[in-house]
Amino acid sequence: MIRTLPILRREPLRFAAAAGLLSVTLLFAARPMRAANSGQEQASRDFQQTVTLGAGQSVHVEHKFGSVRLHGESGREVKISATIRAQASSHEEAESFAQKIKIEVQQTGEGVRIKTIYPEEEKKWFHSSKNSSWSVSYDIGMPSEAPITVRNSFGGVEITGVHGAADVENGYGTLIVRDAGTGRWTNAFGSIELTGAGGNASVSDNNGSVQVSDVKGALEVRNRFGSITTRNIQGAATITGGNGAVVLTDAASGNITTSFGSVEARNIRGDLSVHDNNGNVEISSIGGATDVTSSFGNVTFTDVHGRVNCTTNNGRVKGSSAGGSVTIRDSFGNIELDTISGALDAETSNGKVLVRDARGSVTLKSSFGAIEASNIPKGIRAVTGNGGITLTDIGGDTFAKTSFGSVLAERIGGGLTVENSNGSVTARSAKGDASVKTSFAGVTLESIGGRITVDNQNGAISVTAMRPASGCRDISLKTSFSSIRVRVPEGVGYNVTARTSFGRISSEIPVTSTGSIGGDTLNGTIGSGGCQLQLTDSNGSIEIAKAP
Repeated sequence: MIRTLPILRREPLRFAAAAGLLSVTLLFAARPMRAANSGQEQASRDFQQTVTLGAGQSVHVEHKFGSVRLHGESGREVKISATIRAQASSHEEAESFAQKIKIEVQQTGEGVRIKTIYPEEEKKWFHSSKNSSWSVSYDIGMPSEAPITVRNSFGGVEITGVHGAADVENGYGTLIVRDAGTGRWTNAFGSIELTGAGGNASVSDNNGSVQVSDVKGALEVRNRFGSITTRNIQGAATITGGNGAVVLTDAASGNITTSFGSVEARNIRGDLSVHDNNGNVEISSIGGATDVTSSFGNVTFTDVHGRVNCTTNNGRVKGSSAGGSVTIRDSFGNIELDTISGALDAETSNGKVLVRDARGSVTLKSSFGAIEASNIPKGIRAVTGNGGITLTDIGGDTFAKTSFGSVLAERIGGGLTVENSNGSVTARSAKGDASVKTSFAGVTLESIGGRITVDNQNGAISVTAMRPASGCRDISLKTSFSSIRVRVPEGVGYNVTARTSFGRISSEIPVTSTGSIGGDTLNGTIGSGGCQLQLTDSNGSIEIAKAP
């Protein structure tokens, strides 16, 4: 296996600069080095060459088996320094191979090309000496504004202070870039670290971590089997990950796609789009709109100034402080939302929905999960299949529908409509009309300010009407196989029609009869009459009482 040896600093010998085509063959005598392993011998040699780069020209490096370091300097000179090393079972073998390694420097109209040339018998020599190895390490100073192209493998690349356009590809080693310009940076089987780019940056890696910060332009990152961490991007950030975590902080906008990794995005000045398959998503401080698609992971967002659209499967959604509308679609996960300024539409298939302080219109839907909502000024529509519904401090009209779950509504500022199949209904303090349908459970309504309509089957009804500001409000109550008890305010007139079977009718408020009076039938008026008080029961008693 080929091994890259550590760089050994030595005082370089100097070559005179040459114009035109330069093909430099190293002719220095190899110096033996202390063997790294028992029975091994090393030889090393230094090389230095300086050439002048013309205006608009670039530097091209083609290399493998060793590190490459480039750093920007003032002036127009390209200063090439290299260290060549070889290791073999004998000093003669190591020296022989080291002598055959060439560094070719070509100066053309396009610029300077630097290439490492290994001998043709490289493979033969490798197999004949199984413990042998070799490397060439470069340290190149160059004009800071010149463009660069680097192709390297089996060694690291480090670039500092080079502001010209860059095209760098590396493999099997780290890629470190500091204080660069516009560039394309590619690596495989090694990490990438980019700090400081004066323009747009494109970063691509296959099997290593990526860290990028302080980019003055737009950023594009691709990575497959490693994490991605980005920070302080003045332009738009487009990130495509595969199997590692993604972190984006401080960017103009963001577009993130990944699988099998978590996503964290915060302090995004514009819009944000996230597509994740199997990881958690955490979002905070977004200046624009946010779109999230995820599965098998939780989604958390806070402090989003624009709208939020979130579609996820098999994960929880938790959000707070959204300045625009919010739309959530989930399955097999709970939804928990707090402080939503715009309209809210949230739906989950098999999870609970909990909402607090939503200032726009609210629509909530679940199957096999409960719904709880409080402090909703503009009203709400809540529908679930097999869970309970609890609604408190609702400022506008309220609609609740469920099956096999109870409904509790308190302090309703508008009208209340409840549809239930097999659960109880309890409502306290509703200013508007109340309409309730249910079966096989009781209905309790207290302090209802508007018309009251209850259609129940096989459940008791208990209703208390509030005194209206003026006039009266109709009351219609119907059930079977249970009792009806209604409380009405004193001094309010009603036209009373009450009928039951296998039960009796009683009233603690005087009723003036207008027809026949029986134990199971009552027709008459309370006070001077007015609104309708219709009470119908099949197999239960009916009681009329005074409201407290």
